[in-house]
Amino acid sequence: MNRFNQWLVMLILPLLAIHGLLGCFALLGITSVTLWPLSYALLLAVALHGIISLILTRDAVKIGLRTGRWYWKENARYWTVRLSGICIFILLGFHASAYTTEVNGVFFLQEFTFLRMLSELLFIAAIAVHLLAAARPWLIKRGVLKFGERTWDCIVVLGILTAFFTFSIVMYYIYWNF
Repeated sequence: MNRFNQWLVMLILPLLAIHGLLGCFALLGITSVTLWPLSYALLLAVALHGIISLILTRDAVKIGLRTGRWYWKENARYWTVRLSGICIFILLGFHASAYTTEVNGVFFLQEFTFLRMLSELLFIAAIAVHLLAAARPWLIKRGVLKFGERTWDCIVVLGILTAFFTFSIVMYYIYWNF
């Protein structure tokens, strides 16, 4: 199950980058290409990843409940990944409904309010925290020996994407409200 989950992560990362970039270009009015099948494939992969991760986390929770010792400080990165994943799932519903609504089978843009923008920014932050906390252990699992250098590569790429996603959402909010 661990190997399949790692394979899912390898699928999720490029899908997430493509989905995010296409979404940003659409929000900025550069393109109207949406690729709905890509979005649904990403949603399916993320859902499977989340379910498998919950199953794999079950043992740690059982032991923590039984012993009363959670070792928060020693396993901070582990629990950060789990808690940020839960935040992602909660905010995913807001993300899926933030931009369009359907009336009689026709899609319309919804008003992009401050609360929608805030939920999108929290969604981006939760994904960034999740990926940053998981980068080092994931690289170690993959057998990357110089994971320190590769972790910084991941941080730089993630930082650039996160900044672009944030910029696009803020600009979209400004477009709707000013």
